Amino acid sequence: MRASLERSAARVAFVVVLLAIWQLYGALAGDEWTSRPTLVALKIWQLAQTGLAGHIATTLSEIVMGLAIGVPVGTFAGILLGRTQVLSALLRPAIVAANSVPVIALAPLLIMWFGLGLTPKVVLVALVSFFLLFFNTYSGVSTIDDDLLDALRLMGASRREVLQKVVLPATMPWVLSGLKSALPYALIAATVGEMMLARSGLGFLVTQFAGQYDMTGVYATLVVLMALGIVIGEIAARSERWILRWR
Repeated sequence: MRASLERSAARVAFVVVLLAIWQLYGALAGDEWTSRPTLVALKIWQLAQTGLAGHIATTLSEIVMGLAIGVPVGTFAGILLGRTQVLSALLRPAIVAANSVPVIALAPLLIMWFGLGLTPKVVLVALVSFFLLFFNTYSGVSTIDDDLLDALRLMGASRREVLQKVVLPATMPWVLSGLKSALPYALIAATVGEMMLARSGLGFLVTQFAGQYDMTGVYATLVVLMALGIVIGEIAARSERWILRWR
């Protein structure tokens, strides 16, 4: 307990020192491009009074809807191809090739296809989460001992029972690991899509402030994005520990 408190205190002290250095540098060198923590905090407060919650809600909506599509589809595809050699040989190379395309290169294409609304950003998040869940689940299914599956079949287990008793429990840690990785990447994908062309969202705010050369606004939005990423990561870690408590 004491060691944990000491680590937390050290982290807080480190952040305070960095903020102090930033504040001092901005005061001495000018804050036109570097801004200052006090100005950033004030900007966040101003944004909170003028619609920041709506932009956060937009970004979160894109993330939730994209994950709701990409996670189950990627998990199902990983299990299916992991247990079916013919499908794996046929489809996995195509999925690997599609995954090699950078996310930022897909954003303009999706915007041209689906317009300026939520849809292109949702599709972008869904694609990112699909690939992460697919490859993690596929790897998890591939590690299952075939001798164990053969033994269950010899004892009369049906395909459904094999899936429920062995395949799903064995792949669950891999699925959750993929989900934990997908969450921050989903935030990145949604933000990139919003930065390309959007009417709202945190990525839209970054682009808007950058176009106005308002560096304090840019830093303020980035701080909000970092805070959102930390919260999402912590939720993912706690959820993983809770779901896998049976282990």
